[in-house]
Amino acid sequence: MGHFVLHREQQISCSSDDIECWESDHADPERQADNFASELLLPSTEVMKQIGNRWPSFQLVSSIADFFATSLTATARRYCDVASQACALVWSVGGKIRWMHPSPRFIHWVPVGQDISSGTFAAQAFEGKSIPGEMEEVAAGEWISSGHLLQDAVIWEQSIPMPYYQGCLTLLWAKREIVNLDYERDELLEELDPKEFTHERTNWPGKSKRRP
Repeated sequence: MGHFVLHREQQISCSSDDIECWESDHADPERQADNFASELLLPSTEVMKQIGNRWPSFQLVSSIADFFATSLTATARRYCDVASQACALVWSVGGKIRWMHPSPRFIHWVPVGQDISSGTFAAQAFEGKSIPGEMEEVAAGEWISSGHLLQDAVIWEQSIPMPYYQGCLTLLWAKREIVNLDYERDELLEELDPKEFTHERTNWPGKSKRRP
C-alpha cells in the first residue's frame, strides 16, 4: 500500500533482501514504504497511549505488538520513534552489531559493524548462555563508544536471542546520564559558534553526538 500511494509512477521490485534489511535509514523507496506502513499499522498517538507511563522493556514492546498484531522488531523500532526515554534498539547477527535505531533522546554512539562486547547480555546469548528476561544494568562502556563516559556509568539492557536468524535483538535504556555533561555542553557551544554558522560549514550541530 505504501508503494502504491507513494511510488505509483515508479517501478518498484521488493526482494526479500530489501524487505528484511533495516540497516539503512535513507529516504529510498523501501524505507519510505516502511515509514508509511509503520504509521498505518502503529499510529504514533495510539502507540503512545499503549506506552502510558511504563518504562522501556521488551515486555512492554511485546504487549504493543500483540495489540496491533505487528512484529516485535517493527514494534520495537516504532516504540523508539515515540519513546520519551533515551533508548535504542540494536540488531546483531553472528556476534556483530548490524544496526541501531535510537529514540530522539538517545544521543550515544553504538559501534555498528563491530563485534559485540563480551560484557553484554547479547554476547552471552550468542554463546548460548542463560540471560536475564528483564531489563538489567551493564557497564555503559560495553555498548557505548565514547571517551567521555562517567566513571561507573551503567546502561540498562534487555536482549532476546533469535536463533532462526542467528541474531539477537537488544533494547538499551540510558536511564541516567552516562556522559560528562560539561563535555556535552562545551561541545554544543563550540558547534554553535556564530562565526562558523554559515551555509558552507561542514560540522552541523548534533552530528558529533554520534561520532565514535
